[in-house]
Amino acid sequence: MSVTEVRPLTRMRSITTAVVRGTVAFVGGFGLIVSAGVWWHPVVVAPSLGVAVWVAGRWHDPPRLSALIAALALAQGTWVAAVLVGIDVPAVVPVATIGAVLVATRSRSRGVWALAVVVMIVATAFLNLVSAAGSTVGYVAGALLYAGILVGTFWLNDVAWRLFTELDAMRATAAELAVVKERMRFAADLHDIQGHTLHVIKLKAAVAARLQHVDPERVAAELREIERLTGETIDQAQHLVNSTRRLAFRSELANATELLTAAGIGVDVHGEVPHHTADEEIFALVLREATTNILRHPAARTVAITIADGALTISNDGAAGTARRERGLAVLRERVARSGGVLDVSHDGDSFTLDLGLRGART
Repeated sequence: MSVTEVRPLTRMRSITTAVVRGTVAFVGGFGLIVSAGVWWHPVVVAPSLGVAVWVAGRWHDPPRLSALIAALALAQGTWVAAVLVGIDVPAVVPVATIGAVLVATRSRSRGVWALAVVVMIVATAFLNLVSAAGSTVGYVAGALLYAGILVGTFWLNDVAWRLFTELDAMRATAAELAVVKERMRFAADLHDIQGHTLHVIKLKAAVAARLQHVDPERVAAELREIERLTGETIDQAQHLVNSTRRLAFRSELANATELLTAAGIGVDVHGEVPHHTADEEIFALVLREATTNILRHPAARTVAITIADGALTISNDGAAGTARRERGLAVLRERVARSGGVLDVSHDGDSFTLDLGLRGART
C-alpha cells in the first residue's frame, strides 16, 4: 500500500494516538498531583505511568504479548503498593491503561481478558482495608470506574479503527472498480473504431491474395483500399488516445464525479455546462486529464470544479510536496493553445489548480 493510499489512516492514527497519550498522562498525572497526600505519592506511580503512556501510544501496533504482560506486572505491582500506602485512586490509571490495551489487542476471548483485568484491579483495591478501612467502598468504586472507562474506551477505539480500515479498503476497491470500468469503456471505444475496419481489411487482403495472378488491377485497387482503411484506423485510434474525438462535457463531468467519489474524494461543482460545442470539447479534455492526474496521485480529499462562460477551474488539495511534471498537461496545453485558449497550472502548498481560459468566449 502506497503512502498516499494510507494518508487518511495515518492522519486518524496520529490524532487518536496523541489524544490517548494526552488523556492517560493528564488523568493519571494531574489526578495524582491534585489528590496527593504527600509529595512522594506521584513519584511512586510515575514510572508505571510513563510505561502506560508509552503503551497507550502503541495501541495501533502493540508490543509483543510478553512485553505487555511485563508492563502490566509493573503497573500492577505499583497499584498494590499504592493501595497499601494510601495513595489515591488515580494510581490505578497505569494498570487500567495497560490492561485496556491488552484487552483491545486480543482478537479472541476479549471479554475474558476484560473481566480478568477489571477483577484484578478491583480485588487489589480491597487492600485499602489495610490502610483506610473507612473509605474502602469509595476507593473500590473509583477503581472500578477508572478500569471500566479505560477498558471500554480502548476496546471501542479498536472496534472503530477496524471499521475505518474496512471502509477504507472498500473505498479503495470501489476506486479500482471505477478505474476498471473506465478501462472497459476505453476498450469498447477502441473496439468500435478498429473491430469492423480490421475485419474488412482482412477480407480485402484475402481477395487480393486470390486475385494476384488473374486480376492485377483489382488487386491494386484492393491494396489501395486497404491502405486507405489502415490510415483511417490509425488516425481514429490516435484521436481516441489523445482524446480528440468529440466529447460531451456533461458526460465527462458525470464520469469524473463518479470516479473521484468512488476514490473517496469529495467533489464540489459550481456553474453550468457550456453551451458551445467547441468549448464543451476543450472543457471535457481538460477535465479528463485533471481527473486522471488526481486519481494517479490519490492524496486529495476535495476537488472543486468551477464552470463559467469560456473558463474552467479545477483545483484539489492533494498536491503536498513538490509539484510533478505531467507530460499529459504539456500536450493538453498545446491543444488548448491551438484552439485559442490558455491553460494555466498553479501549485500553492497542498493546492493544485488548473485554469482554462478561452480567448474571445462566445456569447
